[in-house]
Amino acid sequence: MLTATVVIPTYRRPARLRALLRCLTHQPREQLARVVVCDDGSGDETEHVARAFEGELPLVYAWQEDLGFRAGQARNLGIARAIGDVVVFVDDDVLVRPDFVTAHLRAHVEAGGRAVAVGYRHRTVGFDGEIPSREAIHAAEREDRLLELEGPIEAHPSPWIYVYSCNFSVSLGGPELVFDDGFEGWGLEDTELGYRLFHAGYRVVEAAGARVLHVEDPHPRDPFRCETRALPPTYDTYVENAVYFMDKHPDDAALRDFVRGDLRWYVLDERGRWVKNGHANDVDLVIAECRSRLTRRGALKETA
Repeated sequence: MLTATVVIPTYRRPARLRALLRCLTHQPREQLARVVVCDDGSGDETEHVARAFEGELPLVYAWQEDLGFRAGQARNLGIARAIGDVVVFVDDDVLVRPDFVTAHLRAHVEAGGRAVAVGYRHRTVGFDGEIPSREAIHAAEREDRLLELEGPIEAHPSPWIYVYSCNFSVSLGGPELVFDDGFEGWGLEDTELGYRLFHAGYRVVEAAGARVLHVEDPHPRDPFRCETRALPPTYDTYVENAVYFMDKHPDDAALRDFVRGDLRWYVLDERGRWVKNGHANDVDLVIAECRSRLTRRGALKETA
């Protein structure tokens, strides 16, 4: 029987964290090897909320200094403390059914080797209960990258683009399983991990039964979700992280084309912020500016 460690990066969402941990108390105990709460320097009651579950869950609390949004680095705290066969990554603003861990483990059994299993995400702006029913999850808006798929994920030439931190799991044991701490702020550290795992020979599969109910903040951290809800988005870290991702793998022409095709839609505004202006821009200028900024903060040792 496989067992899993659940890793939860968190930052100043104690109420949401409490709700998720309550859901996890209903997972099959024999499958749950450990739960690691990875505090990205909250400085509020997050530690108290986490430790309150030490008698109900095999819980470990880990903390790092607040140096800005560093979700990948926080998840690395969890990876370092993970035990069992599989590590399951979820965000702190989701709710899960009692069969959530079971569904992820089943996907790994069916994969039959090293694998990345990607689950589904359903969104809601509010939920008053403790554990969402299947009906409540299915009735909520399904919003995840897997909706774009035509056919099985393994048939896609680049299945790593569907790896997103809200709901995925990875076989433990390989040195590749570590987030790159060169990524800062929101965006792409999870997809880049999926890229490296895929190229290291991991199968990328769907965990069809693993669904999360994502309870949104009034102002989501995801700029593309802000777009959807007509809220002001902040693209700065996403654009710079995209260039960092591309330059980390300079020999991959397909990745380079993918990033360049995306970044042409961005331009700097009068405040020096990346925005979309509705038409294609000079992508070489975008990339050059990002490389300059990345070099200044030490993410790039030299321009690519």
